[in-house]
Order: sequence, then structure tokens, then C-alpha cells
Amino acid sequence: MSVPSVTWIIPVLNGMPFLPEALDSIRRQTYQDHEVLVWDNGSTDGTLDVLREWIPKRLPGRVFTGEPLSLGLSLRRLVEHVRTPLIARMDADDICEPERLAVQIAHMKRHPELAAIGSERTSIDAEGHEIQRRSLYPSEEANIRHHTLRAPRLLHPSVLMQSDVMLQIGNYQDHSTAEYPYWCEDYDLWLRMLAEHRVAASPQALIRYRYNLAGVTESVMRQNLSANAKRRAWLMNCEAFAGIRSKSVAARLWDRRLFLAMPVILGIARHFQRRDGITVSDRLQMSSFVRIAQSYLRREDLITRIWLRMLSRKLNTPETE
Repeated sequence: MSVPSVTWIIPVLNGMPFLPEALDSIRRQTYQDHEVLVWDNGSTDGTLDVLREWIPKRLPGRVFTGEPLSLGLSLRRLVEHVRTPLIARMDADDICEPERLAVQIAHMKRHPELAAIGSERTSIDAEGHEIQRRSLYPSEEANIRHHTLRAPRLLHPSVLMQSDVMLQIGNYQDHSTAEYPYWCEDYDLWLRMLAEHRVAASPQALIRYRYNLAGVTESVMRQNLSANAKRRAWLMNCEAFAGIRSKSVAARLWDRRLFLAMPVILGIARHFQRRDGITVSDRLQMSSFVRIAQSYLRREDLITRIWLRMLSRKLNTPETE
């Protein structure tokens, strides 16, 4: 049998009752050259029975069981088993629109320099009803890069990625510890990927993203563990991503404790210029960069505040959040 071009990777822990709908959305893709790899992390709610009904009987692929891992490490193991040039991420409680793969693959064919492409989402609740979006995701590479200074701004379960790039940048990682038991594997991945590669996102909503209060992501957010994990990922990758060699400076910038942030912000703009070719002066005219830069400032940093305020007044059209 020929090797398909796309592998879906899905880590799961107690994916019921949403899992069948998620798998069915893969089955209904208009682009059909794909297989599915699922890593079960110790489900006890009937998830395995459903997976055995679907894979490989209704969807080609494989289910890995008997070795529960963290989210980051289970994703890493799944990538290690991928044999296709493209990897599609998805979670067990989300729903892909039928044209998701077709749209993303077509975009990558037009832009082969891209390492990954995500998409906008339609937000739904546990019952599948549409809810108001919390914000829009940026689609242009520069805006994604700017927002990644503070948080992951590629919607992780919407992303299609180049397999060889994933291996080249070190795959998914997990740097959790006993003291800090949660790791922000997607933010860490985007920081490392954007340090060397280009990405984009479709403004078209290609996934129905479920805000599931029982889900891992929502639970972690409620416990306020995500903020600490993002800070640790930032400090590990600040030099490669933003050109900040001193972790002390990077920490104080992140914590809004830097006495004068202007030189560091200009340094970031110069570093980004080497990545995407946008000059420092042009970048300082982009509201996405100015807005994120303002989020770093301590109250007493009046020089940088006045400077950025003057820049922001020159901006005519706000960038997408």
C-alpha cells in the first residue's frame, strides 16, 4: 500500500462523549489521503472501545495503548511514528470542518516555505452550541510572530505541520518537573519553530473548537498553571526566538519589571527583521507589535510608554488580535 500524505496525531485521555464526533469529522474530510495515530493515556470511560470500532476499520491508522504519558510526551511519541510528509493535529473533543485538510494543503502547496499552517475556529460549548469567540487568531506571519512574544497564537489542534521541520526543531518536548508539573508544549513548540521557520493561519474557521470545562486545557487555565508554564517556555527560548541573550533581562521583561524596556524592544524588532525581512521602522508601525510591546512595560517606564504611545497614535488600522 502507498504511504498517505497526512497523518493525524491525537492524544486522548477519557475522550467520551465527544470522541465519535471528532473521528467522524476526520472520516468526512474532502481530502482523503490520510491516516490516524491515537495515543491513549489511560482512558477509563469507554474511549478504547470506540477507538477499536473506528481504527483501522473505518479510518486507517493505529491506536497506541498501555503507556500513559503526559500530553507533550505522547505527542512526541506520535510524531516519532509518523511516516508521512505532513502532520495534522487535532484533539478528541473538537470537530474538523470537511474542507479543513483540503484548504490547508492547498495553501501549503502555494507557499511551500511554510513549516505550519493553522486556522481560525468556531467556538462551541460542551453541547456543541456556538458561543462567542474570545478573540480572533492572527493569520499573517508577522502578526503571529508578534503575538507569540506573549502566548501561543497558532491554534494547536487546527495546525497542519511539515514532518521534517518537526524533527529538525526537536519535536514536542516536556520540561515539567515535580515543582512545576505542567508544561506548555504548544507555546514551546511555536517559539522554537518561529525561531527558524515561517508559519501562517487561514482566516477561515476550519475547526469547531470546544471549550470543554472538563478538558485538560480549561482545567489548567482555571488552576492558573498555564501562566507559569508559558513563562518557563519563554525563558528557555528567548534567545533563539527574540534575540534576548540574558535570561535575567528576559524574565524582567516578561514580568514587567525592566527599568527601561525600549532598548530590548528595539533589539527584538532587529532580531525579527533577520527572520522575516520587515524593517525595524516598518515593524514599529504595526499595531500588533506595538500592542505586545506595551504589555511588557512597568508603570514607571515613562520613556518607553511615551515612545510607544506616540507610535500607536500614528497607526491607522488595528491589527487582528
